[in-house]
Formats: sequence, structure tokens, C-alpha cells
Amino acid sequence: MRIDPAIRASQKPRDPDAVDLRGLLGLFVKRWKLIFGSALIAAIATYLAVSQMTAVYSAQAKVLLDPSGAQILTGDEVLQTREPSQQIINGELAILRSNILIQDVIAQLGFDRVLQISPGIAELPGDQQMDALVWAVRENLAVYAENESYVIALAFQSTDPALARDFTNTLADRYLNRQTETRRETIRQAGSWIEERLKALGADVAAREEQVAQMRTDSLIANGGTLENASQQIARLNNQLVVARAERATAEAQVRQLEQALTDGTPADAAAVVTSPVLEELQAQALDLRQQEASWAETVEVTHPRRAAILRELDQVDQQMSLEVSRILQKLRGEYEVARLSEQSLGDTIMQMEERVVAISRGEISLRQMERDAASARQTYEALLARLTDTRTQEQMQTSEAKLIESATLPTSPTAPRPKLMAAMAGSVVFALAAVAVFLTEMTATTFRTAAEVRDQTGLPVLASLPAGRWSSVNDCLNELRDTPYTPFSEAVRKLRTMLMMRDEFAISTCAVVLSSRSGEGRTTVALALAEMAVRAGRSTIVVDCDLREMGIGAQPGWAVDYDLADVLTGECPLEYAISQPVNRPFDALVNARPHPDVAEELSAMALKPIIEQLKALYDVVILEGPALLAASESIIVAKAADSCIYVVEHDRTERSSVQDGLGLLHEMQVPIEGVVLNKVPAGA
Repeated sequence: MRIDPAIRASQKPRDPDAVDLRGLLGLFVKRWKLIFGSALIAAIATYLAVSQMTAVYSAQAKVLLDPSGAQILTGDEVLQTREPSQQIINGELAILRSNILIQDVIAQLGFDRVLQISPGIAELPGDQQMDALVWAVRENLAVYAENESYVIALAFQSTDPALARDFTNTLADRYLNRQTETRRETIRQAGSWIEERLKALGADVAAREEQVAQMRTDSLIANGGTLENASQQIARLNNQLVVARAERATAEAQVRQLEQALTDGTPADAAAVVTSPVLEELQAQALDLRQQEASWAETVEVTHPRRAAILRELDQVDQQMSLEVSRILQKLRGEYEVARLSEQSLGDTIMQMEERVVAISRGEISLRQMERDAASARQTYEALLARLTDTRTQEQMQTSEAKLIESATLPTSPTAPRPKLMAAMAGSVVFALAAVAVFLTEMTATTFRTAAEVRDQTGLPVLASLPAGRWSSVNDCLNELRDTPYTPFSEAVRKLRTMLMMRDEFAISTCAVVLSSRSGEGRTTVALALAEMAVRAGRSTIVVDCDLREMGIGAQPGWAVDYDLADVLTGECPLEYAISQPVNRPFDALVNARPHPDVAEELSAMALKPIIEQLKALYDVVILEGPALLAASESIIVAKAADSCIYVVEHDRTERSSVQDGLGLLHEMQVPIEGVVLNKVPAGA
């Protein structure tokens, strides 16, 4: 039956998030009395409490936000009709709950009549009574918009059914009337504003039109003409300026060309640039003389009289050509100067005209702006005049945007309290809360409640589930085993004994240590009960209290000894002197007469193992009670000295993390674990 750590490590772990539906259903079946009992008690208590409350009657009326209406005038309305929206509906709900409207209703119905919804207000000072009554009305008034519609429901609660009806109807009527009055007052204020505006606009229009006429007259006198005439004159002058500029450019080009020819060449070259009858004649003479000179040059020298005479005539002709070119150049310069002055004069004249045009344009712009302002003022005046007529007409035609579609009637039965409904709701809520509490308690448990949970979390078998007993001491438990050997507790211990004995059928003796994570989980009870049952099976048994820090077994009445385990470990006495037989108990014991923390600090396997071997030689079964595993370090030494280990876990008290830590520590030290004992299990769990 021993579970090897390597085998346990290879087992597939259970999903911690998995939900055992069958086990959960079984839990609800076990706790059905708690769940249904809580719901029943809550329902009865709620029914009795609600039945004692005063009956309240509620009356309801409904209004519809309806912007549609008869369209008599085709122009725009002075007060725009609003299309219903969620924002507008919320605004109307606020108006229906406003203190102004509620005070109006109270004044119409009578303060003393409405005061019956809260008679205690009459004891307040007079200046506080109205405000307090408004708040009391609001607490009994429900105003809400029905889903997917523009319908607003009004509901008022009161112990007087007639007051509930009258208040609801009066509130609806005053709401509709005030809405109409508000619209008419708004249009009336708009008409008054339009009248005042018309007076100011009339005077402004007359003044602006007078300014336009005066400015037009002043412009004609100052400029001597219109902008159109001046623009035509500028166009003609611009044409003349273009011609003058062309003439000036032509003259300038001729002068520069002739000057360049004179600078770079001979008069003959310059004569090629310009033409005149004189130059043409001189050019012909020069050509003839050059031909003659060329003919003579073929036969005679330069000094020849005839050739010399020809050359002198040629020089005279060149001089005459030079004089003629100079005269032409002078003439061209004069023409250029005349063209330049003409161009300059036209430019000056155009500039003056442009300045005049600018002056006229500025005057025209100001005039047109003033004419537009006057026209705009006239249009505004005429529009407001027409608007005033529409406003006065619409003022008499205004109606409420809402209309009453359902008036409140006299309630014949109270709307509250409703004992049966409230009882059913209270019972259902408590039932749900109790079921959720049971579920959460189960799903969030940090302790072990069933053997299946122990197996799933630890991977170890559960050797036995020991029921919780009503013993006042360990001796009472052992007496019950002796006197009534067939109780559920006795059978569970007997099962644990049988599984321990069958671990190794061929072993002459066996040693098992009983461990737990922390103190108080029942190690002493399990160890002694197991010893009691082992003796009944015909096995000689001894119980060894290995917890040297506390008096566990030795603290029981009738278990006092002279020598104890610490004396054996320190060598102060032999083993047989420390073994004792408790009063009325069939097994022997090796316990501690007093705490020995100093011996516990020095305890080692080398000292404890020989003692255990001597006991195994004397007894068939040796049961060791070790100290709390997570509280004392020597518990590992005790566990290593035993053949097997029984791990005690207290039902619904031992933390799962403590068990995992303890088993992990044993696993690291390679201590063989026989299994787990789930102790103190309640009946029916």
C-alpha cells in the first residue's frame, strides 16, 4: 500500500479549475435544509413586516410630447417647435419635478390637504414648511418616460386615494398650461424686442439714404466727371504712349547703330548704316575713284601724278561722306530727343489721370458701400416689419407641445405594500444568496473536506476517514473503543489498522510514525486508537511519544512515569526502565515525563534508530507520534527512523498549502508515506 514518491510524481495532476458537478450537486442536496430554511424564514419575516405597513394608493396620468400642430402661417415660427429627443424628454422630466411646478399644484389643491402625506411637517417653522412639503411630494412622485416612446408617465402615491388622483391630474394640467403660457410669453417678449428694433432701424435707414445722395453730389462736383469718362481718357493716352515709345525706341536704335559704326569703322562703313541722296552720290564717286586707282596701281607707282590725283580726290570724297554722316547723326539725335520728350509728357499725363481715377474709384467704393449698407438696413427693416406681424399673430395661436392622453382615475386598491410579492422576492433573494454562499464556500475552500479532495491534491491514498467524536479527552476516546467496538469511529480505526498490518505480511514487526502538518490535528488520538486496535488484533504494541518539546501522550491522566524517552536518549537509564503500561490500557508506552527541548535540539537518527530497532525486537507494532512536521525540525529525524509514515489531516481545518508543504518536505527526504488519515470528519460529510 506504500506509495513510492517517483510513482506519485508521475501521476497526472488533477485540473485545479475543474468542477465536480456531481459532487457540487451532492453538496446542495446536503445543505438543502439550510438553503430552503433561510429562504422560508426570510419570506415569512418579510410578509409579517410588510403586512404591518400602511396601505398606499397610486394614481397615474400620461402626457405625450407631440410637436405636430396646425400649420396656418407659411413663414418660420418665432418660437421653433422642438423635435422630441432624449435630451428634451429629460428636460421635461426635470420640469415636472421642479419645485416651482409642485408649489403651484400645492397652492391650487390647498396646503393643508397635501400636508396629509407627511403630517410631521406641520411642526416645523412656517418658513420651512413649504420646502419640506415639496421634498415630501417628490419622494411620493414618480415621473418617467416610457420605453421607445415620447410618453411621460406621472404617478403619485398617497394614503388618500382621492388626493393621489387629484394631485396627479392637477400636476398634468398645470404642466400643460404653464407650457402654453411660457411659449406665449416668449413670443410676446420677442415682439416687444422687434418693435424697439424697428424704431431704431427706421431712423438708421433714413440717415443712410440721405448720406448716399449727398455723397453722389459731392463726387460729381469734386471730380468733374464719372469714373467711366476718366477710364476712356486713360485708354486713349495709353495708346498714344505705346506709339511714342515705339518711335523713341526706333530713333534711339538708329543713333546707337550709327555711333557704333563711326567708332568701329570708317565714314564709308557708317554710310552703309544710313541712307541719303548725298551719301549715295558720294558713295558712287568713291567707288569710281577706287576703280581708277586700282587700274593705275597695276602699272604705276603711288608717286605717279595721275595716281596721286586720284587718291586726293578719294580723300576729299571720304571727308564729304564723313561730314554728311555727322549731319545725319545730328538729325537723328534731334528726332530721338523729340520722341523721348513726347513719351515723358504722355507718361506724366497718364499718371495724373490715374491719380484722378484712383480718387474717383475710392469715392465710388465708399459710395457703393454706403449704398449697400443703406439697402441692407432697408431689407432688415422690411423683414422685421413683416416679422412683427407674424409674431403678433402667432402669439394668439400658441398651444402646448404636449397633450394629455390619459388622466388619473380613483385607485380602488393599494399599490403598496404588497406582502406576498415582497415575501416571494425576499425568499428568492435569500435562496439565491444562500445557494451562492454554499457554492462559494465550496469552490473557494482552502482546506480538505472529502477524501477525494485529499487524493486529488496529494496523490496519496486515504487510509481512513475518522469521524469526529464528542470526547472530552483521549482517554474517553480509548474507553469508547474498548466499550463499544463497533461504532463508525471504531470501524474506521480498524480499517486503518488492517491496512497498516497488510503492508508487509511477512514482516515480524513494523514501525509506523503518525505525523501532521501542525499541532492540534489529532496525532495523539490516531496513534493511541491505532495502538488500541492493534492489541485487539493480537499484536503486542507500544506507543512512543517522540515529541520532546511538549508532553503529548504523557500529559494524559494516569500516564505519569519516572523515566522517559529523553532519559534513554541521554543514557541516564536503560530502555526497559522507561517503558510503562498506562492504567487500563492493553498496550505499552514510552512517553515524556516533561518537555525536553534541549534533547530535541540534539536528537539525531543515529541515536533514535537503535532504540526503535530494540522496540521492534520486543513488540510486533511500534507506533511513533512525531512532532508537528512544519513546527519542529526533528520530525524528519523521527520519520526517517520509522518504516512507514501515516499523515493526519484534520477535516476542514488543515490548510491545503500546509499539507503540500509537509508532504513536499517528506518527499525531499525520501520518507515513504503509507497514506493519509482524514481526521475529525463530521457526521454526514
